[in-house]
Amino acid sequence: MITIIYAVPENHGTVDRIVKTKANKDVTFQLVEKVDIQALIDSDYENNIVIARGISYTTLNKKFKHGRVIELAVTGYDIMRGIEECKNRFNAINIAVMLSERIVIEKEFIENILNVNLMVFGVRDHAHVAEIFSKINEMEIDAILGGLSAYRRAISDGINCVGITVGYEAHKIAIYEAFSVANAIIEERKKSELFKIILENANDGILAVDNMGNITANNQAVLKILNVSPNRILTGSHISLVSPKLNDLHYLSNEYQEVNILKDINSKMIVINTRPIKVDKKILGSVLLIQNVDKLQKTEIEIRQKLFKKGLVAKYDFEDIIGNSDGILKTIMIAKKYADAHANVLIIGETGTGKELFAQSIHKRSKRKNQPFVAINCAAVPEQLLESELFGYVEGAFTGATKGGKAGLFELAHKGTLFLDEIAELPMGLQAKLLRVLQEQEIRKLGDHKIIPVDVRIIAASNVDLQQKVEDNKFRQDLLYRLDILRLNIPPLRYRKNDIKEITKGFLADYDYEDHGQPRINMTDEAIIELIKHDWPGNIRELRNICERLIVLATNNQITGMEVKEIFHSLLKGTTVTYDREDEMVEKTKIMTRKETAEMLGISRTTLWRKSKLNH
Repeated sequence: MITIIYAVPENHGTVDRIVKTKANKDVTFQLVEKVDIQALIDSDYENNIVIARGISYTTLNKKFKHGRVIELAVTGYDIMRGIEECKNRFNAINIAVMLSERIVIEKEFIENILNVNLMVFGVRDHAHVAEIFSKINEMEIDAILGGLSAYRRAISDGINCVGITVGYEAHKIAIYEAFSVANAIIEERKKSELFKIILENANDGILAVDNMGNITANNQAVLKILNVSPNRILTGSHISLVSPKLNDLHYLSNEYQEVNILKDINSKMIVINTRPIKVDKKILGSVLLIQNVDKLQKTEIEIRQKLFKKGLVAKYDFEDIIGNSDGILKTIMIAKKYADAHANVLIIGETGTGKELFAQSIHKRSKRKNQPFVAINCAAVPEQLLESELFGYVEGAFTGATKGGKAGLFELAHKGTLFLDEIAELPMGLQAKLLRVLQEQEIRKLGDHKIIPVDVRIIAASNVDLQQKVEDNKFRQDLLYRLDILRLNIPPLRYRKNDIKEITKGFLADYDYEDHGQPRINMTDEAIIELIKHDWPGNIRELRNICERLIVLATNNQITGMEVKEIFHSLLKGTTVTYDREDEMVEKTKIMTRKETAEMLGISRTTLWRKSKLNH
């Protein structure tokens, strides 16, 4: 909560009206009748905002360390109005004007306009007021114009006096500025909290330093990775206190560097990547991303085991793609033509539409069908491992490298097809290296100087708009040109609903068979109708999962429309999707003609009408 303290004991009615126009639940506003300047200076409340004027502002601005001070500015118009009041009330000609020394007035101009003689005194602080009054008492003065301190002293000494008052606009400007500062503080707190959450939830160790090597930020993970006490990593401490071996890293980052550095620190082998901190094209420091090599090697082994289990062969062909809708038949026809070509293919489709199924089918129909089909998900492999997985490495390339080195996926896919799934997640650094491989048809292993020629056809897949990624500077346009030679767009399930019945029967047959080879589980037409009503944001993968659940819930080996409805209702309750969304899906289905729905189910319109009546 931010507190704005209005330390000006005047015009509170006006102030109230202005504050109501800027009401904010995260900001409180306090009107102070009597200002205790010293108490404010001594307070330890952070992020207080004080609105003050004159001597109070000057004093607080110098000494108030725990907040922000905003000046309620006195204008020339306010001074002229006060002088006019001195003339009207006291017939004053000789007028002493006591102002904060920060305020400059056009003395001669005002004297000529208002026909008065002014003696202007700049006030440094409250103690200075007494000195000025000693001088004024020796002068022929008709009245005094001053701030609150001068006004109180003049009244006490029996001297004619008018207090300077500030106009509506000045109050408005000061209050609006205070609320703007308060909102900026609140936003900065939110950003700071978000930064803290990101920092502490990162698996990698993070250490930020300035240009002098002083630590500016770190997370808890770096303490565990480096095996150091929290007392050794403090903001402002030099990086050498963590380990002298890190001292030479804080200046390595520049505009172009991306480095993988291996170091033995505190008996732990770690890999370090440095990144520059740039503001307005100036490098202000570096961020060190620190990882434990043992953990990276464990991850590498797990990934390699998964790749090995998956095998280097294509298992599916176009015959495995179920559906007779115009959209899917056209897609299959285009894919078969692509299979006969040699160019790279880019498959675009939502999650769960079967992009890898098409990739394998294209490979299996191509002239490369007897050669390897190698697949990798670019989003599933850490950036530090992805390069070695794609290009391989030689023995001794880095600490922990396998004896004898390792062949990369490009080598494994030589003469065959390499399927790069979720290509949009490929890091920018690797995009440049992949582009070179596609251009030159050759690779170089990590730690090696030899060039290895490769003959690989690339099939890439993405569920996002790569052109938008290019516009967001997250994907290289030249790489997209190399990949997007033959584009294949896979239609989502919601655009091919007349395939749902056939796909569903195929899934049921895969999960459960009787001895005579026919599916034991039967799905009623009413159940199929309910499946058709669904919008299928998860596409074929979602339909497969639903079929598995329906098999478990089937009664007497039969799945009814009611069971399907119950599953969708239970799913809706567990998500942010509302029943209004379900109604919208149903309305979309109602737009279809009875003839189209009957054709999807393979029944007559009369039978459809009868079953719909029974279902309701």
